[in-house]
Amino acid sequence: MSVRDSIDRSGMSRFQIRVIAICLVINLVDGFDVLVMSFAAPGVAGEWGLTDSRVGVLLSSGLVGMALGSAVLAPLADRIGRRPLTLICLTVCTAGMALAALSTGFEMLAACRLLTGLGIGGMVASLPVVITEYAPQRLRGTMIALYGMGLPLGGVLGGAVAKLVVAEYGWRATFVVGAALTLVMVAGVAAAMPESLDYLISRRPRGALEKVNRLLERMRLPAVDTLPDPEPGERRVRVTTLLTRDAARTVLLWVAYFVMMAGFYFAASWTPLLLQHSGSSAQQGMNAGLLLNLGGIAGTLLFGLIALKVRLRGLTIACFLAAGLSYLAMSVFLDSAVAALIAAVAVGMFINASGNGLNAIAPGLYAPAVRATGVGWAMAFGRIGALTAPMLAGLLLDNSWSPRSLFGLLVVPLVAAAVAVFVITVPRRTARTTTAAETPAPLA
Repeated sequence: MSVRDSIDRSGMSRFQIRVIAICLVINLVDGFDVLVMSFAAPGVAGEWGLTDSRVGVLLSSGLVGMALGSAVLAPLADRIGRRPLTLICLTVCTAGMALAALSTGFEMLAACRLLTGLGIGGMVASLPVVITEYAPQRLRGTMIALYGMGLPLGGVLGGAVAKLVVAEYGWRATFVVGAALTLVMVAGVAAAMPESLDYLISRRPRGALEKVNRLLERMRLPAVDTLPDPEPGERRVRVTTLLTRDAARTVLLWVAYFVMMAGFYFAASWTPLLLQHSGSSAQQGMNAGLLLNLGGIAGTLLFGLIALKVRLRGLTIACFLAAGLSYLAMSVFLDSAVAALIAAVAVGMFINASGNGLNAIAPGLYAPAVRATGVGWAMAFGRIGALTAPMLAGLLLDNSWSPRSLFGLLVVPLVAAAVAVFVITVPRRTARTTTAAETPAPLA
């Protein structure tokens, strides 16, 4: 029996639960580090007299760093191992957060946010892989969903910390807390996080067999006499193949990801400050950011439960339409603090649920030979929306757009994304002359 079969046929040991819990906590801390700028932004803008466009740059700097980290640092995991890269990236994040607390001006803080994002981006590809390796197949989807809750949980933590420390100690205290939390995770990973099983099996560093057997022993699984052969990887396919064989479906998927990520990062980054621009207090703005992330947690949980009974296609379309209505409500009720707080919960709930739906649907749109490339490029295109939305919001505010109009601007794109999901998930019959790689598998 192979190592993978042994894990799939066994229950979860305490060791495996601990590994997955570590990954979840890392993602939570990463969520704090990514989203804390939205809670610090009002204080930063007030102290340094920043324009809204400059605030937008600060809000996007961490996302730019994440994109660079995913492209530059993440591939190193296949060379040096996922555990060492995680330690390096957490150390980079700690440095970025600590230096942000010491920032003396716009340029320095933007550079610190870029550095923090660089570390986070380097980890995002590794942690889900570690969870996949240590979780039995029947529980893998649930474990990945729990891991995905780390981002909104980190936002909730950031909002709670901001409410506690900003009024008393100023915006820099939020970055001090973030640096301390990330430093604790450096120690936690160094002490308790194991190396990737697939890395040990495929790269075979010195003592790989002994390390694999020690891990199997901790999982209460039988040892192996020799290392199994590495599983063959998927054939790499150029993006031009996707655009040639299934251009319409691919482009519409990209559009849906772009809109979803733009909507999420705009709301997560700007909501506290936009409420202040509309007459709410700083505390009410922070409450809105906190409630938005609480809504995201609720949306993730509810989506997972409802998806057990409802087809993903219809559920995802409904979530995008509901997200559009939520942004419309935010636009209409932004001047009313209580109504805006309620709308913030709905925005967080439905934009997060929409993202969960896309992540569940996207793999089924492509045949196995092109699946990794198809989903990877869709997420990469979505990241462009994440990068541009906060900066564009700042530029529009500097050009006399109102906070109401910014939320209203996203209503039509979210409805269009729902239409895109409807079109790309229409089941299609496979012609006799069409190969499996050319026609995406119909969704269940």
